[in-house]
Amino acid sequence: MLNRRALLAGLSASLLPFQAKAAWPERSITLLHGFAPGGGTDATSRVLAEGLSKILGQTVVVETKPGAGTTLAGAQLARSAPDGYTISLITATYGASSAFYKSLPYKPVDDLKGICQVSEAPYMFSCNADAPFKNLAELIASAKKQPDKPLTYGTPGVGSGPHLIVEQIGQLAGVKFQHIPFRGGAQAVVEVLAGRIDFMVDPPISMIEQIKAGKFRALAVTTAERFPSFPDIPTVAEAGFPGYAAPGWYSLVGPIGVPDDVVAKLNAATVTLLKDESVKERLLSLGSQAKASQPKEVIDLLASDVKRWSEVLEKAKIERI
Repeated sequence: MLNRRALLAGLSASLLPFQAKAAWPERSITLLHGFAPGGGTDATSRVLAEGLSKILGQTVVVETKPGAGTTLAGAQLARSAPDGYTISLITATYGASSAFYKSLPYKPVDDLKGICQVSEAPYMFSCNADAPFKNLAELIASAKKQPDKPLTYGTPGVGSGPHLIVEQIGQLAGVKFQHIPFRGGAQAVVEVLAGRIDFMVDPPISMIEQIKAGKFRALAVTTAERFPSFPDIPTVAEAGFPGYAAPGWYSLVGPIGVPDDVVAKLNAATVTLLKDESVKERLLSLGSQAKASQPKEVIDLLASDVKRWSEVLEKAKIERI
């Protein structure tokens, strides 16, 4: 009898790890991101948190960790236990920052476990409605006519995705632009409206109200195809740069070491959520288009962006910090 009890106890103990895995998630999940509350990334995080909470049967809590081009959030994620209870929504800004910051307390690509891409979004070139150029091709032509007086442009900051996109376009076109960095897209909007800078690049959400009001003119979007929410706005490729695409994106990741079965559950839940029409509509209202992927594709996309922007920085001789 004692031997039988001992055998059963031993079997129960040996099954505990498998039972724990099968039960995931058993408690709330933290969804971390590297931006201030109230912006597009925060709003997207809350759409995901609400939907994933229902699908997974546990509360998903959004936590913000803004600063240093999302690298503070990156460091926190890298230090997190790889158990699936801390995940992060990263954006294309993470890829740009990973190229721009030469010394980070984590490995930007190798310390991440891909979960699922969430959506794709354009960056948008826009200017004051009274500007002399009607499209991106005319803006480039105007810049070429006055090489000694570069056109000025605003972005959310040095090393941001918009900054590196304009640098790359300038390299491809053979022109120089004068970068005016701000702490966010809202400040650039004010300066474009006032006519103190020539154009800006940012996600559409920061300028779409000015475009609707006729105060801004949209020049081009950086996605490979015209964006569904803005079907009349041409792509950068259509403006004379065939094949060009530099979309923004949102992806879910975890720290390296998250078990594959947990990643599979998170991926399946996210894919299911992104098929919901109401979720698609909410993401479109925030300026992005639902787009799911396999976990490996998340890391491949990030690595590709880091390589791309590192090459742009090197060619532009922009000093990394």
